[in-house]
Amino acid sequence: MTTLMILLLACTGKTEGEDTSSGDGGGTTTPTVPACDDGLPIQEWRVEAEDTVIFSTAASVTLPTEDGDLVLSEIWDGCDVFLFLQDSPRQADADDWPKHLWERDVDELFERLPPNTVLFLGSNESDAGRPEAIALMKEEVQAALDDMDEAEREWWTGRIHWIDGRYQQMEGWLGDLMGSPGWGMVLDREQRLRFVGSYADASRYLSSAGWFEPNVSMAANEAIYANFLAERSHRLANDGATVVRVWDKEPISDGSWAGVRGEATVELPDAATMATFDTLELDLDMGCSGDGEYGECPAWDYLVYMYVCDEGDPTSCNTELGRWITTYHREGRYVHDATPLLPLLASGGTRTFQFYTTQLYDITMDLRFRNTGAAERPTKTTQLFLGAWFDAAYNDNYAPMEVEIPSTAKKVELATIISGHGQVSPGNCAEFCVTEHHFNINGTDNVIELSDAGTESGCMDKVDQGVVPNQYGTWWYGRSGWCPGWEVPVERIDVTEQVTAGSTATIEYTGFQDGEPYTGSGANIVMTSWLTIYE
Repeated sequence: MTTLMILLLACTGKTEGEDTSSGDGGGTTTPTVPACDDGLPIQEWRVEAEDTVIFSTAASVTLPTEDGDLVLSEIWDGCDVFLFLQDSPRQADADDWPKHLWERDVDELFERLPPNTVLFLGSNESDAGRPEAIALMKEEVQAALDDMDEAEREWWTGRIHWIDGRYQQMEGWLGDLMGSPGWGMVLDREQRLRFVGSYADASRYLSSAGWFEPNVSMAANEAIYANFLAERSHRLANDGATVVRVWDKEPISDGSWAGVRGEATVELPDAATMATFDTLELDLDMGCSGDGEYGECPAWDYLVYMYVCDEGDPTSCNTELGRWITTYHREGRYVHDATPLLPLLASGGTRTFQFYTTQLYDITMDLRFRNTGAAERPTKTTQLFLGAWFDAAYNDNYAPMEVEIPSTAKKVELATIISGHGQVSPGNCAEFCVTEHHFNINGTDNVIELSDAGTESGCMDKVDQGVVPNQYGTWWYGRSGWCPGWEVPVERIDVTEQVTAGSTATIEYTGFQDGEPYTGSGANIVMTSWLTIYE
């Protein structure tokens, strides 16, 4: 069944092959749970509109289109992403570039858009200039439609609405925000307002401008991300987690680079309750001051960390629990699995945590504990190797380690958080060079290769996994184990077959670039690694 067919069936509230007969024939109507094509529940329109700022709940507005007035709340189906795009968004102003934004790439826009996208296209030009601007957009849109097969063309034709009038003169939040900041808008599947970010294309550096020319297809990243957010939101609302809030919109920064951290002491569930959990997730929201993003959010992609302080000494806080990389000028929320580190919190009760960021953010952090019914749960974790300066002497830092494997162990995992930093010759290391990390356990080599480093779209390709899209910097490039606007993931390798319960495991580590010790100096591997026992 094609994607379009699935979508059409979903819009009727039916599933393929469902019996919907009724009446004297004796048939019965099978009730269905209203759902979108991807199985997520349909989000009903919420009438309680909030202020017209980013992430607020959108109020209904009437949209004058060339086919008549459309009332937003009436055309809302709870499954679609609405994109409001104009001819010359301010972050891609046509006056700054050799070509107008809509003179090219429109076919690529439709190729990349998720099929549940609805487009509202218009112009901010005054009455004198608007007909020409709209004509240009329509010409390119029609050319893209003409290149599609019949089913695709019919699908997209019904999902394009042309705004009749000047975009910034529309009523309510739409006119206000299309006028200022004038970037374009997203209405996501939870009825939340979001801005369209940068249109810059990694493949179009223009030396005379000192930056990258725009590509209208970058708007598709916003719709892709909106679908990711809808899926995540549904999962978090229904996973039954026990949530402990550590910080709640707490402004934290170390602008002087003095090593000052934010700190919070909270009460975890008691040890007996903690023993029922088999999963830990970290839920971090990094908010910015003001109502905007660019100009309000910090500019650079910096490392930020969360630490758990020692149970017996809350002034000793050097154990890393989570690591993230900030965005270029955008807000972000990140939820990721840190289950191998759950034993660090096993005692429950009063615990102290610290958070480090050089740039100012309003930090909201939740610890999410769950019992998923897994066959085993993590009971002990031993810290292994930490990172160091990546140079010819890098591997001299690491002597073999021995870890006792309990006789009761059912599973053993190697867990790592590794990210490479610096732009040093040779190889533009370690941010943009591929590095290999070898963890040899009792003679078996486990290799973690950070192969995305240096790729043109390695991070943009992860928008559907939660990388914040369309940041105002070089966000698209693949990095060495990380992306701007994303968590540095906890990588997990099952090494149960490489150890013997009731005996000692010998673990060795080495790191290389292109299979050899790195010869430059000034690069850095930031690494924390553990061996976690499950019982």
